[in-house]
Amino acid sequence: MQIAIPFTEALALATAREPLPPFVRGVRSEGSVVHAEVDLRQIPDAPTALRLAAAAVGTVAVTARLADFSGGVATIAVTAHARALPAHKLLGFMSGPLDAALRKQGLPAGLVEIRHGEPDPVLAVRVQDAVAAKAEGVTVTGLGLSGDVIYAAADVGRVRLR
Repeated sequence: MQIAIPFTEALALATAREPLPPFVRGVRSEGSVVHAEVDLRQIPDAPTALRLAAAAVGTVAVTARLADFSGGVATIAVTAHARALPAHKLLGFMSGPLDAALRKQGLPAGLVEIRHGEPDPVLAVRVQDAVAAKAEGVTVTGLGLSGDVIYAAADVGRVRLR
């Protein structure tokens, strides 16, 4: 199966049941890059270090680019800036809030791993594990974003929803 869906339509589907978390102020794509504005002050139950940083920097501009997809894992290069200063070191504090948001969506914790990259951090997203948590019989074989369109490829067998 091959799927091509404009980013705006994919975002509309993703937020059909409930909106983005309140700390995400906006999300858009531009070519093969996703841009988001994240208000760190709005992250619930943030660790102390993140709360202190949030008080100082407020909103962070985040860009993400899919660097690789293999073995069911998407590797995403991330940059973050607050008030024109690099803020990528704050990404490490996002593990807990990310896991909480995933669990709220009925997905298992640990689907997103924050790794140290050069020069900026990368996210390793276990896409196949996320799909398997919702449906059996679907294997994601490709993933991409180009020209504001998300492309996905999957082998679909006997599907059973969970």
